[in-house]
Amino acid sequence: MRYIIPLSQPNLTKADFKEIKKCFDSSWISSKSPWVEKFENLFAKKVSQTKYAVAVNSGTSALFLALKALGIGHGDEVIVPSFTMIATINAVTWVGATPVLIDCQSKQDWNISYVEIEKKITKKTKVIIPVHIYGYPCQMDKIIQIAQKYRLSVIEDAAEAMGTIFQEKNIGSFGDISCFSLYSNKIITTGNGGVVATNSSKLYHLIKQLSFFDFNPQFHFLHHKIGYNLVLSGLQASLGISQLNKFDKLLEKRRQIFDWYHQLLNRNRAISFIVPNRSQHPNYWFPAIIFKSHTIKQKVKNQLENGGIETRDFFIPLYRQPVYLISYKKECFPLADYFSKNGLLLPSYYELTKNNISYICKVINTSNQI
Repeated sequence: MRYIIPLSQPNLTKADFKEIKKCFDSSWISSKSPWVEKFENLFAKKVSQTKYAVAVNSGTSALFLALKALGIGHGDEVIVPSFTMIATINAVTWVGATPVLIDCQSKQDWNISYVEIEKKITKKTKVIIPVHIYGYPCQMDKIIQIAQKYRLSVIEDAAEAMGTIFQEKNIGSFGDISCFSLYSNKIITTGNGGVVATNSSKLYHLIKQLSFFDFNPQFHFLHHKIGYNLVLSGLQASLGISQLNKFDKLLEKRRQIFDWYHQLLNRNRAISFIVPNRSQHPNYWFPAIIFKSHTIKQKVKNQLENGGIETRDFFIPLYRQPVYLISYKKECFPLADYFSKNGLLLPSYYELTKNNISYICKVINTSNQI
């Protein structure tokens, strides 16, 4: 179906095309292109606020490489939230480790519960992967404290959290490693792609080796490690550079769009928003609303669809995914279920106007009278 207002669309301009054409004309279009290194350095400075960044072909690959770099494998346990996109748990299973699921913090916080994390730590636990759901930051101070207490590593899944701030620091700068997605619905995009960021020189060089076959600098085709071909191309990086040059503008528009939604929907008693505390400054990747009941949500969703407006349901909890059903058949995550049943994502992208948002909110408010 072609929507009048889609859920998302990338902001692609003539400036983006000009940067891509520069790379194209140079013939340096592969992963060895100077555009890749330039993009990595700029991303580390503007987004992750880390010393190093490695550009790869997806956010999932970023998570996989982060786990491999930390030496995670069979016999290890990795703590992940039940309420997240399936990429997080898939990366853990790819390296042969066992994912340990944790429910949300509360009905006012869909991120991983730092209280429940400590209850599920065993001698096999090696890593905690907090996911900053829909651009809202996890309680990283608490999670880092737990990790230090039990000598665990932290990988931030910041796929949706570019530009999000917690306690005056950028998300992506807290963990041992952080992972970002550059998919087309993210605030900046390279079409597909991802970034692994870290402050550790040792981890950076290891991730670099693992991301591209562990080529040897002295003897090119001599390999000491099993490496992977998970790199980003120069053409993609050139788009990323151009996108990063307008990152602040794209980020500010996402926050403006959320403010418009909040102003026009906050009197609707059938809807609630997650309200960040003073230490949290989300990027509001997608405006996310929670309905009092699944029935009301479905009614509103259908009316939006009829009005040509695309929406998306919240994530299905990982323990309910058919591929993982057997592994977690004895477990239950009621808060993840609550958000999944009652949550809806609304359109957000740079070209949306206040009139567009007013139209969307009018449909929502008239579908379920205040």
